[in-house]
Amino acid sequence: MAKRRSNQEWQALFQQYESSNMTQRVFCEQHGLSLSTFFAKRRQLHSTTQSTPIGFVRAEVVEKTTMYQAQIATANMTLLINDVELSIPQGTPAAYLAELIGALS
Repeated sequence: MAKRRSNQEWQALFQQYESSNMTQRVFCEQHGLSLSTFFAKRRQLHSTTQSTPIGFVRAEVVEKTTMYQAQIATANMTLLINDVELSIPQGTPAAYLAELIGALS
């Protein structure tokens, strides 16, 4: 019957294997281990240590502000000069309007 080992004993065996220059097969033969059990236990312990978070995780609250530019329906200003109709949005600078009217006259 195979010897039952604790997770700590397996970890110690894996550390011994890592520091040895042996292949997995040779290491398992020298320690009386089944190669398939060696693979399975190594994968199991690796996935257990990967999925178990240890300690706290630093979190930072970041305020995110998104600017939306609202399109407000604005009335256009309409200029009638001779037979020409010109629609100009509200907020057009007066200096531009004066120059435009002077050019159209």
